[in-house]
Amino acid sequence: MKKVMMFIIIVGLLLWFIFLKNNSDVNKLLKNVEDDEFYLEDYSIFGQHFNVEGCIDKKIDDDISLVLKNRNEEIKIESTFYEDQNKTCFYTSQKINEGIYLDDLKQGNYLLLIKEGTNNYKYYTIKNKTNYKDLEYYTVTRNNKNNKIDILFKLKNKKDYIEFNIKNSKLPNNVYDIVIDPGHGGNDVGSSGVLNGTTYYESKLTLDISLLLKEKLENIGLKVKLTRDDDTYLDPYGEGGRALLPNDYKSKYSLSIHLNSSIGNMTYGGVEVYVPNDINYDFANLLSKNIADIVGYSKKATDKVSKGVYYTYFTKQDIEDSNQEMLEKNMKPFDIKENSPYMYMIREVGGANTGAYIDGRNAYYGVNNYYNSNNTAEPYLLELAYINYYDDLRKVVNNKEEFAKAICNSIKDYLNIS
Repeated sequence: MKKVMMFIIIVGLLLWFIFLKNNSDVNKLLKNVEDDEFYLEDYSIFGQHFNVEGCIDKKIDDDISLVLKNRNEEIKIESTFYEDQNKTCFYTSQKINEGIYLDDLKQGNYLLLIKEGTNNYKYYTIKNKTNYKDLEYYTVTRNNKNNKIDILFKLKNKKDYIEFNIKNSKLPNNVYDIVIDPGHGGNDVGSSGVLNGTTYYESKLTLDISLLLKEKLENIGLKVKLTRDDDTYLDPYGEGGRALLPNDYKSKYSLSIHLNSSIGNMTYGGVEVYVPNDINYDFANLLSKNIADIVGYSKKATDKVSKGVYYTYFTKQDIEDSNQEMLEKNMKPFDIKENSPYMYMIREVGGANTGAYIDGRNAYYGVNNYYNSNNTAEPYLLELAYINYYDDLRKVVNNKEEFAKAICNSIKDYLNIS
């Protein structure tokens, strides 16, 4: 008992010492900052990236940069500065899946500061003027290791500042690297196709491939969750809703697995990867290329943004039609943004970054608890092939393992997992 008490006391003293040291380091950094402050206009975590933008109410003509700084080192963050009337403003990226790559940050405590000058440096803190609060993030699992990153908005000695606390931490039980959503399920069988007299349903084929994909991703060390692992119907929203689960599990990526179909006789098949708005297409291009090695690229031209990659969005007419439908049902129209993603497993998973709008105003549609979140998974919807195109269906039925392998290899290469 005495040994246990001694251990507790030693650990407590060690933690107290670390706290005092970190507090002292922050105080020293804050002593050397300017009285003027930059302020945040927006910030978010999307997938693995932290994006931030803000301004200061004066012009700064000298060299200026965004840095993460502590007592021992200073990390320059790639960012863009520009003048806007009498303000100096900045942003890390105009692509929502770029910015500060969180998984590359070293363990330690850092302040996010603006640095001015080439010789006699000045530093500015950044004040949070948004309605958002602190953020919590867990890095992707590598070699059975993770970091936990807390992005904290603090006030000390009348100075507002942003602090990054980065430390080693195992993933909690309810946190996953990737969530896979096998499309449809239960009484929602999705599309169907006939091969050699047998009818195949989308819900079953997507589940088979997703189960194989989960196993392959776990074999390379990732922690993976399926929205369903049997023939179950899932509501889009509410508790256990498939559009909420990727963020319930704090995943970095959400992959919704589907099979395409079209009315009438198909003259082509092929893969179509559907993406969020305003993103870098590197991951989507990798997915489409590897899947196309099995089934080819789709020849669909509408909404195409690159080879095998598509972006389907709300048009002005779509919004007018939706508003009219709501009014006819005696419901309040949703706040749909023009050019936001049309597919709900992209739009609603991506939260504020992707124009999610299911906010609970109409009970019939449920509620997306993350509709206005600035900390979400990066979602993709994969139409692997056309189920009503004979050659595609044959390839899917006979090559489930290859489809799972193609997606797994895309993730492995994109995340640079050895």
